[in-house]
Order: sequence, then structure tokens, then C-alpha cells
Amino acid sequence: MYSELIALLSGRSLDDEAVREKAGALEMALREPEKWMLDFDPETIRQLTVEMAIIDYVLIGDKIDELHELISDEFSEPLKPFPYREDNEKVLVADYFAWLDKELQAGTTAWELLSWDNDLDDNLHVVIVHRSDTDRIIALADSMGLRVSRAIDAVRLP
Repeated sequence: MYSELIALLSGRSLDDEAVREKAGALEMALREPEKWMLDFDPETIRQLTVEMAIIDYVLIGDKIDELHELISDEFSEPLKPFPYREDNEKVLVADYFAWLDKELQAGTTAWELLSWDNDLDDNLHVVIVHRSDTDRIIALADSMGLRVSRAIDAVRLP
């Protein structure tokens, strides 16, 4: 039953062995959730649990231009189109977040994009918040051991 569901949800892109592996892991997690949770460290569980509680406010994208569309859809007035470089290539994630930060500051309500760290996938997880609340959110998150940062800071290289 789970094998078929996983195969269909994956667009039939997984081979039979991968489907069996994922179905087996899913069945074990559902049959013995406490044992399944032991595979994760407490920090990951905490991060995921809070994300699940606020999932209606978390935007998740695997490509920066797709994430831009999700972010833009959150506003009554759409954002400017996704910025491309002069050679028509996508801007780097850090450059996009710097551009977006200026755009979000310019409105009548100053918004800010926070990066929500997620160890379970490679997607970008972000939350749009009132800029005036950012410092408090980050302080609360830090005190709880959650990994949250300003999006413009999350992608800066050391």
C-alpha cells in the first residue's frame, strides 16, 4: 500500500528498490514512532516540530525563482519580477535575498524574510515576518535552540 503511494507521489521516478526502502522506513515510522524518532537528535526534532506548528506560514522552495513566486503570492500587491542578471541567468541566492530585503523594507509595512533551517531536505524554508519583530523572534528562537536567521545572513559565506 505505501509502496504504491510513494511510487505515485514521486511521479514514478524512483526505482523499485528505492520505493521499497522508503515504504519500509515509512511503515516502521508509523508502526513504531518512538523508535523512529530516536534516529533524530533532539535539536532536529525540536526544529521540525516548531516548523510543523507554523507550516501555514512557512514557504518552501527548491529553486530561488520559484520561492520568489511563493513569497510574492503572500502580498496583496505582487513583488517586482524575479531579478535576473544581465546575461539572463538567475542571480545568486545571496544577491536575491539582498535585493528582496530592500524590496520588503520599502513597503508601507516593513517585512523581513527569515530563514528556517531544516536538516531533512535541501529546500529553502523561509518565513515572512514584521521587520520590527525580527530581533525578538531570533532571540526567542536562540533561547529555544532553534536555528532561525535573517535570510540575508543565512547565505553569507564566511
